[in-house]
Parts: sequence; structure tokens; C-alpha cells
Amino acid sequence: MIVEFIGSTGAGKTSLISKIHHKLARTTVVTTPFELVAAPLGLSRVVHPTAQNLIQEIVAFPFFIASLHRYRKFLAHTIRTFSHKAKFSIHTINNLRSLERKLGLYEITQRYSRDRIILVDEGPILAAHMFVFAGSAIASSEIDTFAALLPLPDLIVYIKAPVEVLVKRALRRPDPPREMGSKNPVMTEKYVKDATAIFDQLMSAERIRSRVLVVDNPDLTEAEHDKVADHASVSILKYEQLAVKTSKT
Repeated sequence: MIVEFIGSTGAGKTSLISKIHHKLARTTVVTTPFELVAAPLGLSRVVHPTAQNLIQEIVAFPFFIASLHRYRKFLAHTIRTFSHKAKFSIHTINNLRSLERKLGLYEITQRYSRDRIILVDEGPILAAHMFVFAGSAIASSEIDTFAALLPLPDLIVYIKAPVEVLVKRALRRPDPPREMGSKNPVMTEKYVKDATAIFDQLMSAERIRSRVLVVDNPDLTEAEHDKVADHASVSILKYEQLAVKTSKT
């Protein structure tokens, strides 16, 4: 089963995914896209995010090329929508590289998801973050089309928190998105609100909402954070068991 985690900058995806991974590993086989591509190359110990992304981009590229015929409409719409709103810059190139990596890794996880749970922290849905940094508002109809064309995982874990918490976390991140590098509080709040609005609309789309598990992740104590991870882990296992039972019938 493929589980994709989404949420605005500052939602706390990385720390929550780490805890969920640890908890699920006690009872089932669980992995990540990076582990899938790095292990055969002996690169599992690479921890730097930029190096991990580079490894994933290189390995995912042939899978991306092989899948172009399946995702051409999704790619065309996403790139067209983004390019109509954004000025060409180094950020444009980075966003397109990120889109290639996401789709290539999606293909890899589709091939190797049998008998294991794959936790994805940057999948195709998160490509919607491109629209947040496009520089001008994206029409609701364009988000609806994006939702209609999305390659979907089996389950989506939407991590949410109050806007003020998201902004606070985003401002103290050591590795904010390049477009937020200035850490301007006003701009950061705008990015957070725009991202939340886009993800809320996506998660309400008819073909998506039945796959969504919403997890609230406000500022919590360590013990409370553990309980959130416990709840998410149990829910993922229940969804997996239901999916297995449905497939057998």
C-alpha cells in the first residue's frame, strides 16, 4: 500500500512520518521511496536531503520517461498552469525537476508496493505546492482539473495545524522552501494560507476524499505527539487490512 503524506510547509510531515515509520515497523514491512532506490545501490546511509533528492532524481528518471504516455495530461496541465502564472527562474527549473522526481518515484512505488507499506513524503499530490509559489492566484477550476488528473496513492494522510502554528514552524525551519528563503513573516503567512486553501480543495474532490485520513498536528507535547502518531499508524493498518479484504472478495 502506498501512503502519501501532504500538508503545508510547517505541518510537521517529516517528524510525524518518522514516528509512524518506527511504529508500523513493529508489526509490518514498511519502507520509503528513498529506501527503495538507495538500498540496491548501497546508499541507504545518505542522510543529506539534497543528496537524497539527487539520488532519487537520477534513479527515477528512466521510470519517469517510461511513464510519460500515462501522465501526459497531468503533466501538461500542471506545467501549463504553473508556467502561465510564474516567471521563469531557477525556481521554475527546480519545480520541474521536483515534478519529474515525484512521478518517477510514483512509478517505482507502484511496482514495489506489494506486501509492504510505502510512506511517501513527496508524492504527486504535493506537486500542488508549485501553484503556491507561482506568484498569482490559481483558479479553482484549475485545481479541480489537477485533482481529476492526479496519479493517486492508496491512502492520503493530510497533516493539518492552525495557520499561526504553521507560520511559526515555517519561520524556524533550517531548510525552508527556496521561494521562502527570506523568511518574511507576512509572505510566509500568505504562502501557508494559500497552500492550506489548495490542499483543502484537493482533499474535498470527489475522487480523492474517500482516500483521505486527516491528522491534526498542532503544537503538542512529546507524549501528545506520540499519541497522534499512534492514531495515524493504527488507522493506516486498518485501511491496509480493509484493502486486502476487499481485494480478496
